[in-house]
Amino acid sequence: MLKRSFLAVGITALSLASTPVLAKVTPEEAARLNNDLTPIGAERAGNAEGTIPPWNPNFQIPAEYQGTGNYYPNPYKDDEVLFTITADNIDQYKDKLTPGTQALFKNYPETFRMDIYPSRRDGRFSSFAEQQVFENATRAELIEGGNGVINAFMGTPFPVPKTGIEVLWNQMMRIGAHTSDGMYSAMVVYRNGSRLHGRQHTVSYSPFLDPENTLESFGAKGDENPRIYQVTKTLKPTREKGTSYLVHEFINPKLKPRAAWSYIPGVRRVRRAPTINYDSPQGLGNMETTDAFLGFNGAPDKYHWKLVGKKEIYIPYNNYDFESPELTYDDVLLQGHANPEHIRYELHRVWVVRGELKEGERHVYKTRDLFIDEDSWQTVYADNYDNRDELWKTTHINSINLFDLPGIAGRTAFYYDLISRDYMAANLLNEENGVPEYNQEKN
Repeated sequence: MLKRSFLAVGITALSLASTPVLAKVTPEEAARLNNDLTPIGAERAGNAEGTIPPWNPNFQIPAEYQGTGNYYPNPYKDDEVLFTITADNIDQYKDKLTPGTQALFKNYPETFRMDIYPSRRDGRFSSFAEQQVFENATRAELIEGGNGVINAFMGTPFPVPKTGIEVLWNQMMRIGAHTSDGMYSAMVVYRNGSRLHGRQHTVSYSPFLDPENTLESFGAKGDENPRIYQVTKTLKPTREKGTSYLVHEFINPKLKPRAAWSYIPGVRRVRRAPTINYDSPQGLGNMETTDAFLGFNGAPDKYHWKLVGKKEIYIPYNNYDFESPELTYDDVLLQGHANPEHIRYELHRVWVVRGELKEGERHVYKTRDLFIDEDSWQTVYADNYDNRDELWKTTHINSINLFDLPGIAGRTAFYYDLISRDYMAANLLNEENGVPEYNQEKN
C-alpha cells in the first residue's frame, strides 16, 4: 500500500496555524466575492495554461430538461476525450492525481483508466443563496475549538477561508436543496465479483437551506433547529426491509450533538441510536465509517484539521452520462471499480485539507486527506490512512450541475477498500425510474 505523502508537488502552501475562535472576515475581504472570487469563494479566473477555464456564470439549462425528478440531459454530450490516463502513461500525470487514484491504477492496471475531457465551470447557485454566503463571510464564526458554527445561514459559512477547519465546515455546510425526496440504490461489489444490492427511500428537509427562513428564524447559535431532518427507509436487502432511521443533524454539534433514532420491524419499536457517529460501521455491508460518507460529516473534534493548500487535479465532474437510465448497474459497476467507460474526468482546482488524529483520541483512520472542489465545496476525493500510515480506503465522488437546485452537487460515491479490494457504490440512480425531487413543498 502507498505510504502517506505530503502532497508537496503543485501545492501552494498556506498557513497551518492553530484555529482561531473567530472566522469572519473584514468587509474588504468579503468584497472579493464580487471581484476576483465567485460568490461562494472560488477563483473566477482560469489557470495560466488555459486548461482550467474561467468561471462561467451564464450557463443555460438544456431545453430538453423536463424538471425536478427527471434525469438530467448531458449539456456536454458532444465533448470529445482529450486524452486517456492508463497504467502505462501514469507517470506523466502523477502530479495531478491523488494517492488514492494512483492506488487504483496499481491495483487494476489492466482495467482502470481515466478519460480526460475539457473542463467546464458552468454551475452557480441561486441569487438568494449567494447573497447569504456573502453575508456569512462577515458574520459566521467558529465556536471554541472549531467544533461548531454560529451566525451562518444557507451554506458556505467561510467563503474566504484561512484555516483547514473553515474549509471543512464549508464542505459540510455547502449549499444544497432544502427538500429532497427520492429512491437510491447502493451496491457492494466484492473482490470475487459477487454483489449485495441495497435500496432506500430517503426524504429530507433542511431548515438551514430553506429560503423561507432567515438567520434569525433558523437560529444564530445553530442549536435551536437541526440543519437537516432526514428519514431513510430500507427496501433492500430483504433481511433489512422496513428498517428506518431518523436523523437530526445540527451545525453546532458541540452544543447540540447529532440525534438519531432507528426502527427495526422485528423489534417493532423506535430506539435512540447513539452509535451513529464517528467510526461506527455504516452503509450497505458496513463498508464505511459513519463520518466518512460523502468525504466527511459529523463532529470534527477528534482531528486537527490543517489546510495544506490548493492543487490542480483530475476529478470526476459533470458525470451526467454515468446515471443515465439507459445504463444498468451491471453496466456501470465492474469487478474492482466503477466502469471507466462511463466516467468523465476534468482538471479542476481543489482545496486540500488534512485531518490528523489528536493525541488520546481513537479512530480507525489516523489521517484523512480531503480534496474539495472550489466551485461547489463538495469533497470529490477522500484518502483515509490506517494507524500504520498506510493508505487503506479511498472515496471518489461524481458530481453534476443540478438544474433544479440550482448548483453543483455530489452524486454517486464510490468507497474503495484498497486492501480487501471490495467497494461500495452509493447513491446509484440508473434503475430508480427517476432522480430525487428537490425544493418541493414540505409536509
